[in-house]
Amino acid sequence: MVFVIDNRVFYRSEDGAIWPSGDEGSTVILTLTMNRLLTCLLEKHGQVLTRNELLDNVWDAHGLRSSSHTLNKYISELRKHFVQFGITDECITTVPRVGFMFNSDIDVRDITESTIADGRLKEDEESEIIKVVHRTAVAGKNKALHYTLALIILLISATLVVSGLVIPSKDVKEIKQIKPHFLFNYDTCPVYTVQSNSASLSEQKKELFLELANSNHIQCLEGASFLYQVSESYLYGNKGRAFISQCTQKNNNYISCLNNYWSGYERNQ
Repeated sequence: MVFVIDNRVFYRSEDGAIWPSGDEGSTVILTLTMNRLLTCLLEKHGQVLTRNELLDNVWDAHGLRSSSHTLNKYISELRKHFVQFGITDECITTVPRVGFMFNSDIDVRDITESTIADGRLKEDEESEIIKVVHRTAVAGKNKALHYTLALIILLISATLVVSGLVIPSKDVKEIKQIKPHFLFNYDTCPVYTVQSNSASLSEQKKELFLELANSNHIQCLEGASFLYQVSESYLYGNKGRAFISQCTQKNNNYISCLNNYWSGYERNQ
């Protein structure tokens, strides 16, 4: 899950990465404990969490020793990170004799759900989401092909909506029901697209896929499948976006997906 905080800071709870907008090179990886603490506060944005709740969920439930002093120390460190990344307002508010809450006056959004549902992105956020998607590996066991690819669609659909690719949904449940469409076999690996493929564009899509795969050394590995999508403007040599996800399976179960995303690229005709 990726959160946008005050339109200035991006935070990914999956691995505890936090970075200021437009400066991914300044990414900080939070410790496991600090990551759990921040996730708890953000998931209950605007709600007061008692000290006991936080100590139980962040420390005790994971077999760690907890104390009010330790909690205060971690809260202080989180506040320093937000100040370091440009948020001068107090993000985490102390509620005397009760606990803490993530300041309700500070905007917090989950871009993997709310932004996708709205289908609206600000330009400065769009570039950050591209980076998030590029780094994300989707892993899982015992998933059918259409369900695995639907999860990837869920991650990338925010950027695809902006790029003019139609994701016909405003509801996460509908996104998960999207079925991939077979395009062609890249060596022995099947390539699927989010949208159906008209005869007039299929060949162009294939050519572009091969161009991107060859220039970026994307190979067909045993047991792999590809999810691929491209904006029409990209196909005709104008600036656009393309996405290729290589998913690997073992014993008919998908175990991981590696994503590649190109934005603002202009093909040489």
